[in-house]
Amino acid sequence: MQDRMDVISLIRKHATRNPRQKAYCDGVAENSLTYAELIRRADAVAESLRNRGCQPGDRCGLLMPEGGEFLVSALGILIARLCVAPIGVFVPQAEIDFVIEAAQLHWFLLSDSKLVRFPLASPVDESDDKDFRACDPAYIRFTSGSTGRRKGVLLGHSTILERLVAANDLLKIGSQDNVWFNLPMADHFIVSTLLYLSRGATILSPKKSYLWPAAAQQATVVYGDPGFYRELIKSDISNLDSARLVISTTAPLPSQVAAEFLEKFAIPLNPALGMIELGLLTINFRRDKCDSVGIMMPAYKATILNENNLVRIGQTGELQINGPGLLDAYLAPWRPKSKLLGTHGFPTGDYARFDAEGYLFLLGRGKNRITLGSVQFFCEEIESTLNGLPGIDESRVYLDSGILSAELVGPLNSTDWIAESLETKLESAKIPTIFKIVSSLPRTPNGKISRIIE
Repeated sequence: MQDRMDVISLIRKHATRNPRQKAYCDGVAENSLTYAELIRRADAVAESLRNRGCQPGDRCGLLMPEGGEFLVSALGILIARLCVAPIGVFVPQAEIDFVIEAAQLHWFLLSDSKLVRFPLASPVDESDDKDFRACDPAYIRFTSGSTGRRKGVLLGHSTILERLVAANDLLKIGSQDNVWFNLPMADHFIVSTLLYLSRGATILSPKKSYLWPAAAQQATVVYGDPGFYRELIKSDISNLDSARLVISTTAPLPSQVAAEFLEKFAIPLNPALGMIELGLLTINFRRDKCDSVGIMMPAYKATILNENNLVRIGQTGELQINGPGLLDAYLAPWRPKSKLLGTHGFPTGDYARFDAEGYLFLLGRGKNRITLGSVQFFCEEIESTLNGLPGIDESRVYLDSGILSAELVGPLNSTDWIAESLETKLESAKIPTIFKIVSSLPRTPNGKISRIIE
């Protein structure tokens, strides 16, 4: 079983070569894990799962706090050849119940090695799980559900390997790297956690802000979302001199945040685009194209279509992707990759355009497209402009009874000035009529802005 090529084999080889190297560190010495400890403890988890009746191909949920125990348990599940379905501890019970039902989990591993069995789990496909098992299943994660029903994305072992190779063509993660990782492990397990470990890097994941200076001093790669970088800009940390690459993902990067980060740390903040179904697709290294998510990873081919017709450079259409590491299937209901891909690959539902230099600009989700009169636009387009105004940290644009409205989060005392500030930046039809100051925006269980208007 150990001779089988998978991501565990790569981590195990590194543990053999460099057993004392740190695999994980959260800033507290006793919580650190060397590669030797990581593999030894993960093997023990796998043996325990087998002894308790888990069978290869079973689906196993994982619910425990971020950190070393999560990593050990997730790898143990994979070593036992179970399919892991990590769930963040921050999600409400209703969402946990949804995943258990939608993924038809056989098992659920909790903190302190508590293992729950679901003996009545049903097949997820129409062939008594034969199609599911034929994928050599390794990982299940559900989409955010920001605009509708959440879909379960299935990845097999070989798919994961392909995805990691494609991402590392540009990231170049290696054993010399200390990766300061600031996103939920449950949601970013493949082209984050597993990528770093499979390449022998050290994951730095300080849980408290007072531990940030030590991470900042060591980090060669920083990976987070725009909210984290806002906090970092406001912090007492004065430099990131060891960092060779700083990536912002999960949400559009406001130009103001990018500019303030560059001014403070004298290194660029690089936007990137990743999708659960496809992996890490783009990264932007150009400071003069801050509104772009960057160029495509070399392994992927992107096509933009408008009503099934190819569009010219600069024109807008739906983004479709082909390349390695694409999902093996959707769950709930079961739809294999063969039924999801079209002539040009996977239709993302995102509308975008390329410029003459091959830089990709996202405009918004197809489901977030609004038509007012003869003007058609995307919610994200207006939100990006709003988020660049002083005092606005984030926003949500939507139609309320046919009236274009915006919810705003940030240290604002008034909204009277906003419409006038937008007059030179947006067409008049795209300027919201109603602005509301709110303490927070509605979120999906994965942390994305919910587009469902109640």
